[in-house]
Amino acid sequence: MYVLGGLAGALVGFLILWIFIPGGADAAHDHAAHGLTFETVSIDELKAMLEGNEVTVIDVRTAAAYLASHIPGSLQIPVPLIEGEIPHLPKGKPIVTYCSCPAEESSGQAAMILARGGVRQVFALKGGFDEWVARGFPTRAGRE
Repeated sequence: MYVLGGLAGALVGFLILWIFIPGGADAAHDHAAHGLTFETVSIDELKAMLEGNEVTVIDVRTAAAYLASHIPGSLQIPVPLIEGEIPHLPKGKPIVTYCSCPAEESSGQAAMILARGGVRQVFALKGGFDEWVARGFPTRAGRE
């Protein structure tokens, strides 16, 4: 689990995102123009994948948010560190990233980084964690 320290960590994270994503935060909405694409999966699709143990799920929210509540079985890797973790991710399964925002902004950025790093089956969770909770699906607090 990763924990970035306070304001300094947040500033470093934003700087790294600015470097990785051409055009800064606006590029998340224009990812196809840069040759980087990702698909989304629905809450129901992710639930089925989890039930079949057919997916690796990555929570890109903060460590504090993850510890408070997360999708069971998910890994917590913040967006600024995701590229460095590509070699360590399980192979042979799709990867689904999720965040709290309903527009897949952070999870989409993570998915683009993973795709650029050679991950072929990467998806962002449509509606994010908040939609997962709203649908009444299980969550877990603390560390896995």
